[in-house]
Amino acid sequence: MEIEQLEIREYLETCAPLDKLTEECLNEIVATLEISYLRRGKPLLNPGDENQSLYLIRTGALELYDIEGNISAQLSEGDWAGHRSTMLSGIVTRKVVAIEDTLLYVIASSVFKKLLKEHKAIREYFSEQKTERLRSAINEISNNEQSTLISTRVGELSHTAPLIVAANTTIKEAAIRMTSEHASALLVIDEGENDIQGIITDREFCTKVVANGLNLEESVDTIMTRNIITIPCKSTASQALLTMTRNNIRHVPVLENNKVKLIVTAADIIRLQSDNAFYLIKEIHRANSIEELTSLSKQLAPTLVNLVKSGLNADDTAHAISSIGESITKRLLQMAEEKLGPPPVPYAFIIAGSQARNEQTAHSDQDNALILSDDYDEEKHDEYFLTLAKFVSDGLDACGYIYCPGDVMATNKQWRQPLSAWKKYFKQWMNEPEPKPLMYASIFFDLRCIYGDQQLLQELQTKVYKRTKKSDLFINLMSANALHYRPPLGLFRHFVLEKTGAEHKALNMKKRGVVPIIDLARVYALKAGSHAINTQERIDAVAEAGVLSQEGRADLKDAFEFISTVRLKHQAMQIENGKVADNHVPPEELSSLERRHLKDSFEIVSTLQTALERLN
Repeated sequence: MEIEQLEIREYLETCAPLDKLTEECLNEIVATLEISYLRRGKPLLNPGDENQSLYLIRTGALELYDIEGNISAQLSEGDWAGHRSTMLSGIVTRKVVAIEDTLLYVIASSVFKKLLKEHKAIREYFSEQKTERLRSAINEISNNEQSTLISTRVGELSHTAPLIVAANTTIKEAAIRMTSEHASALLVIDEGENDIQGIITDREFCTKVVANGLNLEESVDTIMTRNIITIPCKSTASQALLTMTRNNIRHVPVLENNKVKLIVTAADIIRLQSDNAFYLIKEIHRANSIEELTSLSKQLAPTLVNLVKSGLNADDTAHAISSIGESITKRLLQMAEEKLGPPPVPYAFIIAGSQARNEQTAHSDQDNALILSDDYDEEKHDEYFLTLAKFVSDGLDACGYIYCPGDVMATNKQWRQPLSAWKKYFKQWMNEPEPKPLMYASIFFDLRCIYGDQQLLQELQTKVYKRTKKSDLFINLMSANALHYRPPLGLFRHFVLEKTGAEHKALNMKKRGVVPIIDLARVYALKAGSHAINTQERIDAVAEAGVLSQEGRADLKDAFEFISTVRLKHQAMQIENGKVADNHVPPEELSSLERRHLKDSFEIVSTLQTALERLN
């Protein structure tokens, strides 16, 4: 192969989707490829012409017109032209003109059609269906080298049948069997039936039997955990680990044909890969000082890198990272109560923002508040709760979760109030169509209680959601507020870069990437009366309620996953390079595939924003 052909092949290796082809395939393309030069202002394709070629821009730029004759896009180095007409009838329907002197690599229609027939990656890339292209791209940009956690099915982890006892078995008998069979858990069934009633782990013997001095002749159903969480046999070890992480459990029964095949444990999975979020959370729960928590929190960044490299999807990665922050917060609250004694009145410690939605990535600022029982007396009780809030907030800051710049923290008296005051807050925010009340409403519709009396938040949310469904004006105002941040896509599908600040000449993947989708999902959830908090779960809930079409659901979820994945890959790369992770992605950091499908994602969001705008 001549030097010029080698240079061409090296360039093709960098261009999506040809970068997925073997060296042999690329050599075949190079052997038949032609080079064409087009002067500025000259047309490449005219409507009505017959086209039998696929064009790859090596240098220069082309302008693409729509059927009505309006400019629809500008194409540059690494972009393709001519595929639409080549794949269909061969007749050109859209004009393409050079806006710079342009060098093109020309691939014959016969070669292109052969590639389409033989390679799924080529078909998916050139698909006319934006949704199909995007879904394919989500899989593409995830790391191809799957970790053991992703490639291993839980059904492969053990061949030992689970230990099963009847509900009337005594605690003593169960303990003897667990000891003799070296089991860390057993399942409980009703005598004469096969239905699983509960699970008992070695932890129950410590926390319920020994700690409470229970009679060993009592039956095991007095100490078992009911409503057990199970997973299918085909689940991956990664999915099992996420289930444990989300529910703070260490044993999960595995079902095959609706019957328990085995019990997978955290130890089984840790043996596969010791560097994971579950292991870190386990150590956090064991920490006895803020110094220990601070030291453990430093592992969050490398954990994020490992999760991204493992090929885990963006939603599960964010959920795992959020669980780490939540565990640190819970442990700080436990330490505070150990130091201050039991609370004088019931309280709910609530979190807001990305942590409440289980969508945290790298370390972020803290957003939290306290809902206190209406038995709260400020003069008698506030010193306790202020001290508790300060202990937690200072501890979070020491662990890298900085103080909220907007002071949305329980240390602020405004966000440390009894339930009745919170009810008045929401009533006021919904009745006052002003920017600040709407901002607070946006923050506090994403709430989750992670410690204390869950009922306090549930009572508040029940009342608020009933009021929301009756207030069309408030929902319309929230809708208008949700349109504040637009995707960074301008005319001709050009990226719109930030012009000032730290993100100068970069794409802000938070403010103009994920936030528009988060805001859309929140408004749709309010319209549907859904209590879901996580963005993906909100999208599912509103589609089930008929507020969003099934096509809209698939498009929005794919767009959110793709944008989130690009954001996470950027943050992981920064961490590996010793930098502080941020949300500002320079376009030159993106591959041609990522650029193309980010534009697809942004267009989906823009379309749905426009649809929402028309409804108001």
